Amino acid sequence: MPSVSAQLRKQRKARGETLETVARRAGTSAATLSRYENGWTRFEVATLRKLAAALGCDLRIELQPREPGRDTSPAQAVAHVRRLFWDRALRPGDLRRHPVWVVERVLEHGQLDDVRVLARAMGRDAFLAAVSRARFSSERTRGFWTQILALEGRSCTRAFCRSTAWPS
Repeated sequence: MPSVSAQLRKQRKARGETLETVARRAGTSAATLSRYENGWTRFEVATLRKLAAALGCDLRIELQPREPGRDTSPAQAVAHVRRLFWDRALRPGDLRRHPVWVVERVLEHGQLDDVRVLARAMGRDAFLAAVSRARFSSERTRGFWTQILALEGRSCTRAFCRSTAWPS
């Protein structure tokens, strides 16, 4: 589904109207409408309602359930990330038997799509538990995942992933 910004712009242009015309009808400024059309993410529901009405549209806000946590099988995940395991053959059972090892390798050497596939195959809780026990060789990776875990209300449980003072 297109973003709210793209939908606003599309509706306005389909009607052949200027920013100023729609903004005046909605009781807001052209600058506000321009921000909303160009990727602004701090929308106000009241302003969106006025803009929708000015464009002859209904505003619908809904919550949609996220995808189920295990919609990728372990075998599919292994096939997807196998290239990252050049030193040992990765097997589907390794996701359950050695989750930290698998997660460490994917987080250090994989791409975002690899992480998504692995997380779906393992399930959210198992994936985050493995991340919290992982050792990161890269300071950048450690910092990123420490922040993600903090957002999830978890913390790193290994000393290797926590911030430590360097000896002087």
